[in-house]
Amino acid sequence: MRICVKKCPFKAISIVNLPDELQKECTHRFGPNAFKLFRLPVPSSGNVLGLLGKNGIGKSTVLKIFSGEIKLNLGEFINPPNYSEIVRYFRGSTLQTYFQRMSEEKLKVIHKPQYVDKIPKVTSGKVGELLGKIDEQDRLAKISEMFQLNVIWDRQIEVLSGGELQRVALAAAICREADVYLFDEPSSYLDVKQRLEAAKAIR
Repeated sequence: MRICVKKCPFKAISIVNLPDELQKECTHRFGPNAFKLFRLPVPSSGNVLGLLGKNGIGKSTVLKIFSGEIKLNLGEFINPPNYSEIVRYFRGSTLQTYFQRMSEEKLKVIHKPQYVDKIPKVTSGKVGELLGKIDEQDRLAKISEMFQLNVIWDRQIEVLSGGELQRVALAAAICREADVYLFDEPSSYLDVKQRLEAAKAIR
């Protein structure tokens, strides 16, 4: 008797059980059969809110929504709602006030981008000169010391490494005056000590 067992060699196929999709509370959808975002974190004044999770779960999308780069559609990508409908959807929560102020252009948001390596494509000049122009809160001296920016103060932005660009981007965000600060991947390119300093500076 011959027994034949068919197996997939080298673990070429793996089966991953996905969680069931929520049936309601879709806050944003990019299109048919496209990425859906369910619910939103709730920011509160005076507190640091962190978003942790795997790639592709919508962390950067959430930050773009909070910055106004993406306007929520509540899952209605064909006929997206206006701001009054969005505000009504979140009535009774902190998000109602947030989107109300955003719709009235009374909310100043600073968004530190995810891809700091693209910064030299949109700006140029020396680090010190660029940061000096945007120091709206007189924090630059302290932040520069924390991030050790004095060693790159006279360098052109286009010659900086990824870690140096990250520290400059963090300093640029923190030194500006705003109601909301959004930091997308503030620890990338940084070593352990620099990550701790970044966390302190954000707080």
